[in-house]
Amino acid sequence: MQPPDPRLSPDGRWWWDGVRWVPYNAVPMPPPPPGYGAPAPSVWAPSPGLRTFLLVVLILNDLVSGFFALFGLLALADYLGLIGSDHTAGRPEDFVLIAVFVLLFALSLAATIGVARRASWARVMAIVAGAAVSLTCLGLVLGIPILIAASRAPIRQQQRA
Repeated sequence: MQPPDPRLSPDGRWWWDGVRWVPYNAVPMPPPPPGYGAPAPSVWAPSPGLRTFLLVVLILNDLVSGFFALFGLLALADYLGLIGSDHTAGRPEDFVLIAVFVLLFALSLAATIGVARRASWARVMAIVAGAAVSLTCLGLVLGIPILIAASRAPIRQQQRA
């Protein structure tokens, strides 16, 4: 329950306007403050600095996923007996994990190249790379900024008139 308005008389028939008591039914609405109007329409314009931020995060993602892919390929070479002294048999899940690391690296590298070249498919590829890397625990740290920046960054150059 709201407390009674102190500007309204106890009988509810008079209103104090700051100078005098006026009948309550004749109280005019105060004018709106200066500068008050309808709120400005919300426009989702691209943010100019986000392309650079997106490139930096994609390059970091390239480095992290590249190291995982490199170590996975080294493990694969060891399983195949190409390095090391003895041939060890790998389990199927090992090969799946190596393939996932290589795929993450390939998606991230393709997105980085697309954003750097301002390709028409760069935004879609960056979103796909961000979503893919977000499936990993460590990737959430990089994947969420990639998704946000890819959705808002002005990747294509503006057409000049």
